[in-house]
Amino acid sequence: MTLLLQLLINGILLGGLYALIAQSFNLIFGVMGVVNLAHGSFIVVAGLFTYWFAIHTAVNPLFVLPVAFLAMGVAGAVVERFLVEPLMRSASRSDLLSLMVTFGLSYVLSELALQSWGSDFVSLPYLQSSWTFADLAFNKALVIAGAFAALFSAGLYVWLNFTGSGKALLAASQSPTGALCCGIDVGRARLFAFALGVGLAASSGVLVIIVMPLAPQSANDFTLLAFVMIALGGLGNYIGVAAAALALGVLQSAAGYFLGGNAEYVLPYVLLLAVMLAQPQRFRRAQT
Repeated sequence: MTLLLQLLINGILLGGLYALIAQSFNLIFGVMGVVNLAHGSFIVVAGLFTYWFAIHTAVNPLFVLPVAFLAMGVAGAVVERFLVEPLMRSASRSDLLSLMVTFGLSYVLSELALQSWGSDFVSLPYLQSSWTFADLAFNKALVIAGAFAALFSAGLYVWLNFTGSGKALLAASQSPTGALCCGIDVGRARLFAFALGVGLAASSGVLVIIVMPLAPQSANDFTLLAFVMIALGGLGNYIGVAAAALALGVLQSAAGYFLGGNAEYVLPYVLLLAVMLAQPQRFRRAQT
């Protein structure tokens, strides 16, 4: 029983981190209808920069969080304005074009990361001990990362559903024409959604590096994780995606212990294939 409870706790903490990864992807996908294949690259670049900065300055990596959020948010705004927005306004708008643009951006970011930090996996030695309670161990780094990620995810949900600006963003995602009729600047909403999504992705990268190793080639893994959680939780359903993230964290924790590390890494691929074969409509937008 203690073992199962320990696996459950570890999975929930990991799932909290996964939730932020998925929600930032969900925001861009839900508002713009753009599959951001560069999502994982933003996460990895932020994580590797945090590693480099913390190692060379001995500064607490959590101090990088606001810097990464703001800097990558600005970078996301530039990308949206000059690469993505022209596609959104084009009369011949094509999902394939947005896929190609974000895939190219992902390749550029991964190559920059490779040239800057090399191809080796790196990990940041941060809070390597654990808190213990009733024979249960709570890894300090994982607890802090999961808590910050949950705070960011909860803040995003509250903002979207209980503030005027957040509701305007949701309105722009559900019906751009209706939003325009209500005086909402849809172009500005798309710009803000993409910038916020990239900023949150970068924040998750800062948290990821303190709990697991990263390398430039990890980018596609995080993009896939986001796809899996959206497939399970439903596009635009922020509560559903959060629940899916927690479930995936628990399943990976259990699979890693009982079946080995290979099963843990293969599990998201299996889940994605199963969900898309059984319920392909899961990628249609759901109501929050």
